[in-house]
Parts: sequence; C-alpha cells; structure tokens
Amino acid sequence: MKLPWKFELLRILGVISRVLNCRLFLVLTPERGVVHHFQIFTGISFYGHLLNFVLLCTLVETSFSAENQKDYIPELNEFPPPDTGAYIAGELVMVDPINRRGGLRLDGDFNDDRYDKASAHQFAMLPYGMIWYHGAPAELRDIPIGTHLHGRFYMPPEGNETIPPPEGPPQYVPKHNHAILLEDDFSFYQRRGQAWKILLVELRYGSSREHFLGLNQNGDWRKAPVAGKLKVVPVGHVVKDELKNEQTFEVDRFTRIWKGNGIIEWEDIAPENAWTMKDNVRSVVLAAQVVQVGLTWAPEWKNRQFHVADLWFDEESRKLATKHQIRVHLRYQLHRGLAAVVEQVKHQGQGKGIVIITLFGGMNDELYDDFRVSSAVTLCAAEETLRTYWRNHDNKEGSIIDIKQAESPPLGSSGIQLHIQVDELLEGFRRGRFVRVDRTHWPRVKLPPEERVHHSPP
Repeated sequence: MKLPWKFELLRILGVISRVLNCRLFLVLTPERGVVHHFQIFTGISFYGHLLNFVLLCTLVETSFSAENQKDYIPELNEFPPPDTGAYIAGELVMVDPINRRGGLRLDGDFNDDRYDKASAHQFAMLPYGMIWYHGAPAELRDIPIGTHLHGRFYMPPEGNETIPPPEGPPQYVPKHNHAILLEDDFSFYQRRGQAWKILLVELRYGSSREHFLGLNQNGDWRKAPVAGKLKVVPVGHVVKDELKNEQTFEVDRFTRIWKGNGIIEWEDIAPENAWTMKDNVRSVVLAAQVVQVGLTWAPEWKNRQFHVADLWFDEESRKLATKHQIRVHLRYQLHRGLAAVVEQVKHQGQGKGIVIITLFGGMNDELYDDFRVSSAVTLCAAEETLRTYWRNHDNKEGSIIDIKQAESPPLGSSGIQLHIQVDELLEGFRRGRFVRVDRTHWPRVKLPPEERVHHSPP
C-alpha cells in the first residue's frame, strides 16, 4: 500500500492554506468599487478554514491507513498489496489438511490469564496462501502437530464467516484469521538469511548427584536422562519479527540433533575433552557452530520460553531436510495440479475460448518450468479450498499459446500468467474463479473422495 501521493497532497494543501490566511485589507474592483477589507478577509478566511479542514481530514485518513495496513481486508481472488496483514506466530495444535485450515496456540506474552483461558487461534489459508516447511514448499498435511509456525494473516474476506468465534475470551484471539503465508522456524529464519550461532550447551544429567556418580563410573552418558539449555545468538540478516536477540532454549534427550545424513546425541557435538564438568552438569562452548532450530512447546510457554524439537547442526543436514521436503511437495502437486486464479476468459464462439490464469506462488521452480508455450495442459475447476471435483473426468485439455511473467509479483502470486486455448469452456472457467492446471504427462489419477468436491454427500 503506497502513500507518497497523499503526503504530496498534504504539502500542497498546506501551502495554499498559508497563502489564503494572509490578511488583505483593501481591494478595488471596477464593478463594485471599493470592497471593505472585512468582506475580503471573511471570504478568504472561509476558504482557508475549509482547506484546513480538508488538510486535517486527509492527515487523519492517511495516518489511519498507515497504522491500519494490518487490517486490510483481502479479496479471495485478488492478491493483497504489499506490507499489509499482521504477523502472528504460534504452535500448530489442530489441522484440517483437506480444507486447508488449522489452529495455533499463540506465542506467550507473559499473560497468565490468556495462557489459561484463550482458545486456539483458528485460521484458514487463503486460496493463494503459501506454506513452507524445512525450507521447501509444503502443504498443511506435511507439518506435524506441535510445530512452531510464523504467519502473515489477514482479516476475513467480506462476508466470510467460516471461522467460528473463539470459545474463550475473544480479546485473546486476533481477528486476523486468514493466512497468506505459514512457515516453520527452519524456513522462516533461513529464507530471510538468519541463523543461530551456538554460544553454550549446558546439560544436566539425572536427577541427583548420586545418580550422576554412577553414570560417571559406567561412562555411559548416552543412556542417562538429560535436560539442559541451548544458548544462541542470531547471525546473518536478523529478522524484523519474532526472535532476534540472544536466546536460551530448553533441550533434552528428546531433541533430535541432525548432523550429516543422520541423528546424533548431545555427547557427539564436541570431543570429550571439550566438555567441562561440575557436579552433574556438563557444558561446552561452540562459538563457531551455526545451526537452525525447530521449536515447540515448553512448560514456560506463556513467558515466551521454547523447547528445541529439532536442531540442524550442519549445512549437510539442512540441505538433506530441504531435499526430502521438495520430494514430498513434488509428488503432491504432480497428482493434483498447480492452483491458479482465472484472470480473463476470451470467448471465441461454439464453446471455445482462451482462459488466462495466474499461477499461485510458493511452488518449486521445477514445476513452473514444465509449462512452456505450445505445451499441452489440462484445466479443472476448483473451489476456494483448492479442492477439485472428479478431476480425471471433469478436466478440459488445452494448449498454452502465450506466457507472460510479471516483475516483482505480490505475495501469493508466482507472476506467471498462462494463456490457454481451450476447445470447450466449463462453467468454472470464469474470471475470479479458481482452477488447477497440470501437464498432460503428469499422473492421471482419481483422488480419494475426501479430497473431492461433491454436489451431494458421497
């Protein structure tokens, strides 16, 4: 949402207002002769005050717009302007992957009452809403319950009341319940160029000094229960939202530590002689180690404390996690087609026409690159949850006759516009409707019934 023209208008109105407020005491006109200075002053003052009023209204409206960009109400079939919506983060506690809906337990804000009484923040993905997991495109079905997520949320579209009101105190649940972007910690920080440098790992073994002595004699540290803390500091391009200062996270034996192509134990992150020991506490300083973390609930959640569920210790482990998720993503999309919005339909008579669609963003480039001029494709109608009908029967084949690429597309859009020649237009191929498009050599399958839109219950 751009505002510079408004500030230019404010400047111009301000200058005119100052000119009109100048006092003129005497004017001579041929028609009326001498006009009393009071009449001139009164007239000019009126217009001066009128312009001041316009100036004030414009200033108030501009301030309101600037301060309330997060309350922008999106259209389901239009990409919202940049720098709008609200940042919200929390742990995924419920999910309906078929209808692209879920619920978050919001991050703690040191408010005991909110933590005790607040309902989950239920949300729906906008049709063009994007999801990232382990640094790769994803679907809600890919994200485990308990994963800490970051999102960009909007107010519900006009007339949309599909999200039920909260059962708990309403003041604790944001009204922004339609997401355009969801990311796990791995994706959120890595895609923005931030990582974490380990300052200290501190592990407390067992529950008593006596238990510790027995473990020390046996030398089998890996079989002992352990709880501890991981102290880190952000490095790289520090994010604007969420965690951006030195942090101390909870860790324990259940934290998965990924290194290379496998999982290691805490005792393997440094040589034995690098550890220091006092009572039943061992610690090690790893000032040069850069990691990514995946966070989840901790007992002091309300006080913004987090537990480390996953720790990617090196670049190899992070690349492997991303590679695996890309494969999951590709398989899902190849069987369902890429989602898009219909921008325009050019009717040619006898049921034929050109359907112009814009592909949604957040897909792997390998999928986008498969669409080229003269490529044979199939189109099928979809609803706002991106579910389709019986797509292996209800699709229409066509051919791409033109492709246009927009520069700097808005969030939610790929910027790729396909012009598709279709010999038989369907009712669902209308401007503002949603479709899925695939290449004719992609798998032809009958999706399970829960993923299909039914005119009546199956």
